[in-house]
Amino acid sequence: MKNRLLILISIAVAFVVSCSDDYTYNVTQKRLIDNTWQINTYVDYSQNNTVDIRTAKYFFKDKGDLIKIYDNNDTVFSTWSLSQNSLFLTIGGNTFRITELTNKVMSLRYGEVEMFFITVD
Repeated sequence: MKNRLLILISIAVAFVVSCSDDYTYNVTQKRLIDNTWQINTYVDYSQNNTVDIRTAKYFFKDKGDLIKIYDNNDTVFSTWSLSQNSLFLTIGGNTFRITELTNKVMSLRYGEVEMFFITVD
């Protein structure tokens, strides 16, 4: 009887953890797709300074397509994917650690560089 109880508890815990991972993945993916993103600050920690970059809007599409449109309407197409645990975002051939993601702010880290995005209309 005690073994059955332990097995049932183990299955319940595994189910909750699995559902939690799926929920986190879905919420993270929804936040990416539902917003238009723009880099607000680009920090190079190895140089201990911020870097000026061209202004562009990032559109994450639900099929893994990424569209980046610059102010002068130059358009770049790429792909994106989210790791199953929702901790990493791959854009093209680069994988970034997601250090923060809300409906208003996203922070991506790649080595000594961190990009801080904000949502725009």
